Amino acid sequence: MRLSHSLGLSAFSLCAGLAVASGGFTNDTAKIISMLGVGALPASFITYFITDTKSQRLLNDAESKNKKAGETLHKIIREFDTCKSKLANVSSQLESLKDELKEARNTINSLGHNKLESTAIIAQLQAKLSELSTQSQKDAQRIEYLESETEQWEFNFKSQVETEANQRFQLAKSQELEKIYLEHDLITSEAMQLFRRLQNWGEKVAHGHQSKAEIIKSLASSYNENLDEVGEAIANERQNYIEQIELLNERVGQLQQQLAGDLVEPVYGDFGFDINGKIANEIARTLFTDIRLALSVKGFQVKPDGVVDVGYGYSRSVHPKAIVEAISKHSETLVKKLGLFKITSVRKLEITDCVVVSYRMEPAIKADEIKLMVGTADEFINYVVSHPIRYRLIADPGVGKTPTTAVMISEILKAGCTRGNTGKGERVKNTLVTVSYPGAVGSLKDSNYPLEPFLKYGDTTAAIKSFDDCLDDGNFRVKNPTFAANFFQIWAWDELDNTLNSCSEPYAAGENLKKILKQFGHNNIGWIVSGQSVMTKQIPGFTNDDRSLFTEIIIGIPKIRHYLNTYGKGKNSESNLAKLIRNLDAIEEYIDYKNDLVTDDARLLRVALVVDSRSPKLYFLPNLDKVSFNYQEIENTKRLARVAKFPGTIGNGLETESSKPHTASNGQMVSLPPISTIGGSHQSGTSPHCPHCGSANLKLQNDDRYRCLDCKKRTVSNKIIWK
Repeated sequence: MRLSHSLGLSAFSLCAGLAVASGGFTNDTAKIISMLGVGALPASFITYFITDTKSQRLLNDAESKNKKAGETLHKIIREFDTCKSKLANVSSQLESLKDELKEARNTINSLGHNKLESTAIIAQLQAKLSELSTQSQKDAQRIEYLESETEQWEFNFKSQVETEANQRFQLAKSQELEKIYLEHDLITSEAMQLFRRLQNWGEKVAHGHQSKAEIIKSLASSYNENLDEVGEAIANERQNYIEQIELLNERVGQLQQQLAGDLVEPVYGDFGFDINGKIANEIARTLFTDIRLALSVKGFQVKPDGVVDVGYGYSRSVHPKAIVEAISKHSETLVKKLGLFKITSVRKLEITDCVVVSYRMEPAIKADEIKLMVGTADEFINYVVSHPIRYRLIADPGVGKTPTTAVMISEILKAGCTRGNTGKGERVKNTLVTVSYPGAVGSLKDSNYPLEPFLKYGDTTAAIKSFDDCLDDGNFRVKNPTFAANFFQIWAWDELDNTLNSCSEPYAAGENLKKILKQFGHNNIGWIVSGQSVMTKQIPGFTNDDRSLFTEIIIGIPKIRHYLNTYGKGKNSESNLAKLIRNLDAIEEYIDYKNDLVTDDARLLRVALVVDSRSPKLYFLPNLDKVSFNYQEIENTKRLARVAKFPGTIGNGLETESSKPHTASNGQMVSLPPISTIGGSHQSGTSPHCPHCGSANLKLQNDDRYRCLDCKKRTVSNKIIWK
């Protein structure tokens, strides 16, 4: 057992030694040795084992160094090969550089030859340049000589004209003087003969001395008169000669201008009795008279669309752009003086020296064509009264939003409103209208406000309160459907955007108004609002999606263009939108042409775009004089509504005949609630104030008017401000 054990240990030690000798003193071997224990091995074996391990380490180091030396040798060989290839490349580049150097030398030699040739050519050119310089000096001297000769010819021509004129004048003067002398001699001889005869007669007839003296005096006076007449004749003849000389000078100047290509006066065309030819000549004549612009009428052309093009020639010394600008600036005057409709364009033709003036005698669109584009005022009224009352009017200031609203309400009251504010509902028996206009009290423009019979909220404070009143009215109608079925209510908010902006919390007020419009639309409540902004989002609390709460009516061509540019693509295809915008130009020309004939502002043609849910429609608006209200019926409707709203009367008498809606259930007349004014209702905490001075010191008189004790002015009750 011990022998086998010792043999096993020896074999194991030998294996371990071999493992160490072959693989070095590794961690695994160290672990084995530690496991076996040093004490179990002989000392000689351990010494051999350590010596063998050092030798093995030296061998390993030598092998690694040899390996590194081999790698270094291979690296040096590779670098040697690289240097060898680079040396070959450098040699080839050196050869190419030698070739390029040869070519450069050849180029330098050729450039030297070219330089010699260029030097010779430059010498020749300098000689030629000096020759040309000498020739130009001679030409300049020749030009100066010719200019002096021209001036001399002009001077000689003028002096010859003056000499010839003086010679003719002297000849005429000598002839006249000879004639005068002959007449003088004849008169003198006749006078002497008469004197001799008178002397003989005087000797024979003593009593004829006085008559003879008178005859002699008369002869002397006639002689003097003849001398005066001769002097005047000579002066007139001299003046005629001077005028002829001036005319000759002017004619010479005109001939000189004509030779230079300038027009001295208009040149008219011969067009017979053609009216367009006469207009072409009149345009040239007016331009020459007004701005001294001389043109030559070349001809005219009438285009199929009615535009007439007239061609004009012009002076060469004037730039055509200046002529076009001058005619364009004077176009309005030409239109007024010649009775034209419009000068459409002034331009210079590119292919020839001709300025073309294009004009129209009447609009491009005809009356029959305008009917295809724009509906009539009656069609607009039919649309308004047959569709739900939810209109929003958009227009610039002064275009007629308020009068148009008045016309719409007038026609709606005549036709009646429909049940549920729908297009096909049955007619409601009564219609109430309440108007809010915050500028009614302070405005100087609207002294005669067209919606005065319905005005309840006339200042900003009252107009803000109108939204709460509308909310109360809507809630009342929800709770009292019988009243709602018998009384349709129209709320008209003039200057809605300004009213909302005046609120302490504009966006909150706008949101409340949106709730009113969305909740009470089918409780027999309608609305007509107006403002200036096309953008719906400019109304506080509203967005572009809220435009569906209204049927928008845009008044005026500029506002319609703005609307189409902003929202047009949402309602039209691109082709229809382009057609509509193109038609607006023709419609605007037609409206301007027709309005020039109108003297009454209320009858002016105005066009509006109604943004219908199916497709936008253009209509001419009715005359502003079409407003007609039955004031007695309006007041009677208000009275019936107050009776119906009074406690104890709701549901009693409204289903009976219309002649007795104001009676209570017991058949007795009921007292009516007080009428609210434009400044608000008669509620606790409010008091009447004078609209003129703002004083609260008022006294109610028997005629229902208030008298201000401060400014002494009387005011009707619906003008009083309540605050």
